[in-house]
Amino acid sequence: MIQYERGGINYILKIFKRGGSVFPFALCVSAPSALLCGLVKWLTLEEHFPDLLSWMDDPFAVMRESQAWSGFSVLVGFLVVFRTSQAYNRFWDGCTSTHQMRAEWFDACSALMAFCRHSEAHSDIVMEFQHTLIRLFSMLHAVALAEIEDCNTDNLEHVSAFKYELVDAQGIDDASLLTIKNSDSKVELVYQWIQLLIVENIGTGVLNIPPPILSRSFQEIANGMVQFHEALKISTIPFPFPYAQTCDCLLLMHWVIAPFVICSWTTHPFWATVLCFVQVFILWCLNAIAIEIENPFGMDANDIDACSMQVELNRHLSLLVDPSTRRIPRLSPKAVWFTKNHEGTSSLSERRQSFVEVWTNIQVSDSDMPVETVHSVRRRSRRTSTTSSKNSEDSSLSYQDSHSGLEMPIPPSAIERLSFQNQVGGDSYSLPSVQFHVPWKRSISKDTGNSQTSSIPEEDFSDDQPNPFTTTPTPAKTSRYRCAAVASREKKPCT
Repeated sequence: MIQYERGGINYILKIFKRGGSVFPFALCVSAPSALLCGLVKWLTLEEHFPDLLSWMDDPFAVMRESQAWSGFSVLVGFLVVFRTSQAYNRFWDGCTSTHQMRAEWFDACSALMAFCRHSEAHSDIVMEFQHTLIRLFSMLHAVALAEIEDCNTDNLEHVSAFKYELVDAQGIDDASLLTIKNSDSKVELVYQWIQLLIVENIGTGVLNIPPPILSRSFQEIANGMVQFHEALKISTIPFPFPYAQTCDCLLLMHWVIAPFVICSWTTHPFWATVLCFVQVFILWCLNAIAIEIENPFGMDANDIDACSMQVELNRHLSLLVDPSTRRIPRLSPKAVWFTKNHEGTSSLSERRQSFVEVWTNIQVSDSDMPVETVHSVRRRSRRTSTTSSKNSEDSSLSYQDSHSGLEMPIPPSAIERLSFQNQVGGDSYSLPSVQFHVPWKRSISKDTGNSQTSSIPEEDFSDDQPNPFTTTPTPAKTSRYRCAAVASREKKPCT
């Protein structure tokens, strides 16, 4: 898709833009016809061939008047303009279908991710479902673009859409990836996998949402498939052949006859050349436009930029699993409630700043970083298999999120940065005041208290980090980070 500037000097500059233009093709077709018309007129005036156009003076000649030629020109022009209008409609229908397809699928994925906040399943199961879901939706969009691409080949390496980037496709098992490769119905296959994944996680408690609400996601996924088939219709069904054949035939007839007819009604070779060029150039430009835009799913300069669409969807899907999106906006202490003064003006109407004004007035600091409450942090154990086929104990930390109620794992790399003022034994540690910065801060907050804190970034997960309870923090970390720990057994603050 060609992006171009509008207005000002660009109005003139875009006329001379060659990439994606139909002017070069139309120029190559119309120039020979115009030169032939000027040559015939010049030969007639120089009396080299005085009888070249004598047939026009015949009283029985068909072309003594211009009505017959005008009717023929109008017929050719009508057919070409109608074809161009139909190609224009096909172009915008294709653009609309692909964008609605992407919007429906992203909306369904976003809704399913939001439904997980109502989940009663373990956080690991919820996380696995969410990450599997975004990968499948990324694959679904990519294979859909590959299916509607106008490439006329069965070789997967020659299909550009199969080269588009995906959201961690290596995270899907190899058997599933090979199944997609060998399938003749890739879109329908991934579509069915997504539905099976949703249904499977209803039983696990991940999607513990009322059925009428959950059914909305199925409907949106189905609506995306409907839009996919609308785009596929435009890609696979070409413009009717008889109509295209008739237009091309009449254009060729017009190209041959125009030089002789136009030069007979002009008095100078220059004007004969110009008028013939204009007529032929316009008609062939319109026809070239129709051919260029009647199928917008190819790799031409004027076709849809499917690669950018895939990249943008991947960015949106990645946003859904970003820990920052799990935090719900809260009212700040500076918020005002609806009141009216003696003049009848509401308090809310007095605070109507724009985004730019609000962002300018915000002073970003550690104390201003939005956080969520973590009620408790406790040790948990899990079994891991070793190379010697023996089970070993691996300790990690988790906390219960106050908003979702889920048990969320805490990355050891993050806890290691904390300086515990006292180490206590047992399997449970109450940390009523631990704070973690939001993901873009990537650090632990300096102060503790009963304020709200955010969930731990998933990027910090690492199983090979030292146990924070057995590792003594460095003096630098001790002076920068601190947290007050309360032993659940002793029910008293640590000193």
